[in-house]
Amino acid sequence: MSRGGMRYGAGRPSSKLKAEHLLRVEIGRWHRGGYLHAGRSFTWSWHRSDEPTGNIGVVVHGADSLALQYMVGSDDQRRDASQTIRLAHTACNYGKSRPWFVCPVCQRRAGVLYMRAGRFACRHCQRVAYSSQAEDAMTRTWRLQRRIEETIGEDWQRPSGMRHRTYARLLNQLEACQQKRDAAFCVAAAGLLRRIGVRDLAR
Repeated sequence: MSRGGMRYGAGRPSSKLKAEHLLRVEIGRWHRGGYLHAGRSFTWSWHRSDEPTGNIGVVVHGADSLALQYMVGSDDQRRDASQTIRLAHTACNYGKSRPWFVCPVCQRRAGVLYMRAGRFACRHCQRVAYSSQAEDAMTRTWRLQRRIEETIGEDWQRPSGMRHRTYARLLNQLEACQQKRDAAFCVAAAGLLRRIGVRDLAR
């Protein structure tokens, strides 16, 4: 299949969608699964709640590129939107290398490409956000605190074997979480008071 007719210079999508809502391809999964051998072709499928949501054909041209073969549009107006994606490699330990997609829009390396507006491109060019980015400041700090507490425990005591420097750094992060929540609460409370017409209560 030939490369599709999407005009890459036409600009990025105007609004952000969550990554979880879009089809995507991950080169790391293909690399670990042994799919990236020159001349190999395979079909990649997506599922949601065990129901198929789509599939594409993939042809590995070699170490430097592969083809994503797919159609877009409604049943009566289907068109070929296939893309040739360049690949890049960075050296790893022990003489191995890590493969990357080269985004067809911005030419930057990316581990994941997202399908949007009939094309695959990186998260920045497709204006894709993670769900965590949509959380408010208080929710994010609670998430961070829970992660830290999984390491040191809810009582905030230094686990046996943990370095004092590491423990001090984690405590500082916990205290910073509390300070950020306090600041976020003050901002939210001030906004609420403004909305209901209450001004400086100290007057």
